[in-house]
Amino acid sequence: MAARTVVGEVSPRALRLDVVLVTVGIVLAVREVAFLAVPDLDATVVAPSLDLVLDTVATLVALAVAALAWVRYRERDETVALFQSAAFLVLAMANGAIVLLAVPGLMGKLGATVPSPGQSPLYVFMLARMLAAGLLVIGALGAQRQRRLGHPGRVLAGSVAAWLVIVGLVAAPAGLLPVLATGADSFSLTPLGVGGWIIVAGLYAWAAALSRALYRRDGAIGDAYLAVGLVIAGFAQLASVTDPGIFTGLVTAGDILRLAFDVVLLLGIQAQMHASLGELRDVNADLTRLGAVELERATQGERARLSRELHDGLAQNLWLAKLKAGRLAAVPGLAPEAAALTEELAEAIEAGLVEAQQAVAALRVSSDGSSRLHELLAQTVDDFADRFGLRVEFECQSELPALSSRAHVEALRITQEALTNVRRHADATLVRVRAYVEAGQLVVVVGDNGRGFDPAAIGNSAFGLAGMRERAALLGGELYVASAPKNGTMVSLVVPLSLVPPAEMGGAS
Repeated sequence: MAARTVVGEVSPRALRLDVVLVTVGIVLAVREVAFLAVPDLDATVVAPSLDLVLDTVATLVALAVAALAWVRYRERDETVALFQSAAFLVLAMANGAIVLLAVPGLMGKLGATVPSPGQSPLYVFMLARMLAAGLLVIGALGAQRQRRLGHPGRVLAGSVAAWLVIVGLVAAPAGLLPVLATGADSFSLTPLGVGGWIIVAGLYAWAAALSRALYRRDGAIGDAYLAVGLVIAGFAQLASVTDPGIFTGLVTAGDILRLAFDVVLLLGIQAQMHASLGELRDVNADLTRLGAVELERATQGERARLSRELHDGLAQNLWLAKLKAGRLAAVPGLAPEAAALTEELAEAIEAGLVEAQQAVAALRVSSDGSSRLHELLAQTVDDFADRFGLRVEFECQSELPALSSRAHVEALRITQEALTNVRRHADATLVRVRAYVEAGQLVVVVGDNGRGFDPAAIGNSAFGLAGMRERAALLGGELYVASAPKNGTMVSLVVPLSLVPPAEMGGAS
């Protein structure tokens, strides 16, 4: 979304716009004074082809801005965009009229050529630009007051109707309209004509000031470019005072300024599209984050439900089975073979109960965001040492990075599985567990002084190690196993922190 500045605070971007506006105004004012002081600087040239190209470019640019403004209005319901669409539609029709009527004989009859200058073209193009500038002012004022229009079609239809009325002036009988310019070989404006163009220039300046104010309020980059372009357009109208260049085939300083106006508008379109794409990317990123949060919440809820069911169902049943096995073992006169099977059954039940308790503990991690990773690892190590009577040494940094509950679960389950393997297979007397961050990676190491084994001889046949590697891959990390017969085993989980999702819901680690 467009950035909004605090009331009373001027952002650096707003100050830069002011610098650009002042600089453009000074340069063009100096140019205008120089043309007034030294008439020989008049840059008017006869170039029908170039004039036609400039008019065509102006028409296409105005149409593009009108269309984009209309789309902006339809998407965001912004009053200023509606009036901008109407204003540039009028400018497009005014410029397009020259292109469509570029027939020497017809233009001569309409008084739009230098050999046969007339009053009607002056009225048409002056009033068309006055109408466009007025629409820009009305739209910007409405945006400042945050007014909404219920019938946008009336604005466009009214603008087109007003343009058609202006075009009707072409058919006005000679002498009916006040004279705007006199002379034949040297065509110059009357005070009424001068005043008309000054009014148009003033309206453009007013619209530029209002666009500047909107930019300072809303931060929309398109308003900044429009403000600069309208300053240039205002001076283009002043250039028409000293050199009325509305006749076909002539290229004047005003035409060059209008070309600069078109270039600024095109740059503004590009900047606005870039800003809109940036806003869209930000919105998509926000939606992605929200989706991840909602998914995390749903996952936590489901894991909490599963942990309750495991605790209240499977774990309780295993406890009951353990008690029954104990009572069965205490039955007098039990055959040796039955006693051995009873002992094996008790061990299997105990292993299943441990697995169930570990699963419950891991599932509850996701619903207990207050637990830190080093606290969870410490609790797991303590429970293991108390349950099986092994000597366990635990080393951990005081602060580990905040991770998502999913990362907590996977790291904890890998540690639990490594400790379970030590109990089942290592015949160890000492276990060391370490957790730390090194070179941007989370490292968890479980080592023992047990019998060890040859990792190459086992390969992928060990389901426990395969499951640990799969869990590590889910975190974007790797699992390393270092072991040798009679030399203990060391299992290392290494995860780049750049690949681990951070905590999403206040559960810091």
